[in-house]
Amino acid sequence: MVCKTKCKLFVGAVMASLLVATAVQAQQGRMTIGTNPQGTMYYVVGGGLAKLFSDKLGANTTAQPYAGSSVYLPLISAGEVTMGLSSSLDSSQAYRGAGAYAELGKLADLRTLIRAWPLPYTYFARADSGMTSIGDLKGKKVAVKMGANISLELANRAMLKAGGLDPDKDIDAVDVSGLPEGYDLVTGESIAAATTALGIPLARKADATIPGGLVMLAITGDKATTDFVSNEMDGLYITETAPGKNNPGVKQKQAVLGFDVFLVSSANLSDDEAYNLTKVTHEQWSALQGDYAVLRSNPADQLSKPTNTVPYHPGAVRYFKEVGLWTEANEAHDARLMN
Repeated sequence: MVCKTKCKLFVGAVMASLLVATAVQAQQGRMTIGTNPQGTMYYVVGGGLAKLFSDKLGANTTAQPYAGSSVYLPLISAGEVTMGLSSSLDSSQAYRGAGAYAELGKLADLRTLIRAWPLPYTYFARADSGMTSIGDLKGKKVAVKMGANISLELANRAMLKAGGLDPDKDIDAVDVSGLPEGYDLVTGESIAAATTALGIPLARKADATIPGGLVMLAITGDKATTDFVSNEMDGLYITETAPGKNNPGVKQKQAVLGFDVFLVSSANLSDDEAYNLTKVTHEQWSALQGDYAVLRSNPADQLSKPTNTVPYHPGAVRYFKEVGLWTEANEAHDARLMN
């Protein structure tokens, strides 16, 4: 008990010092965007946003890569890092103090600036397996746990349930370190299926390498609804995907899992700073979409979409109200999150 008390006092002292450091940083016109490691889409888009804010707001902004969002979300909440890109799943876990964030407690000072892009997500298999839906995975070896990423593991379990399977009884669950290992194991026929974001380079490479290519498995059945998956895990929804040149493995229109990526900041960021960051991002969205294909699936009028799992920053809300992008649905959604 004494150790826990001392640890809490130590953490509190560290948090206080971080806030002071951030105040000095803001006065000097510097900002940092937390991202996943170099080479990831988070880092690429984070670099684009950093350039935008440096050019348009005159703030020396840099994209800072970390091992994952579980590292930089606590820093954002504390105010040491100005903002960062995070999925609705990770943000939800952090804001509620669940999963990987349970020992840290609730990161209640996290706030959302904009919805950056949607991320369709599902299980994939070799097309020559003959499988077409999640239900076809019954009795097979399937990747479920994703290294230290508890959020994706929970999403995988929710998806299996939505497809009519009990992840503890109906499949032979396998641990993988991440998406690349999942692709290696499916390609080598060591397991039947693993999860992936749709349309990523890994999918295109595997589809071109495997004889017959890949198949993205559809979520079908009575539980294939947004109500079901969002009750399983906040931030999930069911969305539809369709065949396309850059969407390998999708043979027809089908339901898959979806979640969103947001730019999040801290409640300690001033309303004016949050307003200006949101304003310049919205005004330059078309230019950003020209540079970063992943953003093209998110129209400018969806930057405030109420699929957030962390409340929007008051400064962002002020801007969205000015341009008519804040709705009653937003108001009700944020009120629920705050309570």
